[in-house]
Amino acid sequence: MEEDFGRYLLTVEERDIDLLLMEEFHVSPAFVSWFAVQVRVGDATFAGAWHSVSDTDGETDLLLRVVSGGTRTAILIENKVAAPEQSRQDERYHIRGARSRDAGLFDVYITCMCAPSAYLAGLRANSLYERRISYEAIRDWYAQFDDPRSVWRRRIMSEAIEQGRRGYVMVVNTNKSAFHRNYWEYLQRKHPKLMMREPKEKGSKSDWIILKTHDMPKGVSIDHKNDQGCVDLTFNRTLLNNLLAVRAEWPEDIMPLQRGGSTVLRKIVPKLDMERAIAEQIEDLEQVLAAAYSLSAFSRIMQSK
Repeated sequence: MEEDFGRYLLTVEERDIDLLLMEEFHVSPAFVSWFAVQVRVGDATFAGAWHSVSDTDGETDLLLRVVSGGTRTAILIENKVAAPEQSRQDERYHIRGARSRDAGLFDVYITCMCAPSAYLAGLRANSLYERRISYEAIRDWYAQFDDPRSVWRRRIMSEAIEQGRRGYVMVVNTNKSAFHRNYWEYLQRKHPKLMMREPKEKGSKSDWIILKTHDMPKGVSIDHKNDQGCVDLTFNRTLLNNLLAVRAEWPEDIMPLQRGGSTVLRKIVPKLDMERAIAEQIEDLEQVLAAAYSLSAFSRIMQSK
């Protein structure tokens, strides 16, 4: 009995729900049909599902593709138990969706947030997620069946809902925490012109490091996006056309890009292994910092227009 040893599950992580949904998409046509109806796609049949689909603009937790009336529709799903949203995360879902649509991977796309109802109720009024599916609705879908598998999955969803009520508690990743700390200490010793906030403990998805220089204007930052292997000089609330009006030609190793409501100047750099010690990767880290210095020279370019 459960009371013999406590709860069956100590915690339910987002990845646990990711894999639960992935399995259901792949093995249950009835669930796929039901899920599609929740995002207002009727008479849908399964045409593939993928986990953790990444590109230079971040990661889609789950991508479900269905066919309805001859139209291939992709449902791009951000799954949250309780963790806070990342900056411009909803915008980046649309960027990835439009890029994949234009590449011919599907005909239309829908962005969707899947989370406990308490979390959904707290989303911004101007959130760009087009559809929302609550964990409670998924729990209730399982409740219509009494087989052991459905009963167990209903319990998983119920535990995730309860965790959502308790709020986000970060699971500390000791290796990534040490990496951020050592990165900061290295800057303090070797590169004091590059400023970084003293880091606190970090979780498993803490892959970005935000840098500045002493004279960098407000609204501009250097973003080392280690998971994407790049360093971006980011101009918040800026259009690419405005940047190109100031300077149209750029060196071959600098890519001007529009990223949601921001414009970036990007340099490709080596990816660092955040599970390993900084001391073992100094050569690659120096390439990252050289890119940051190079990009920082353009931090005031928009002020010259």
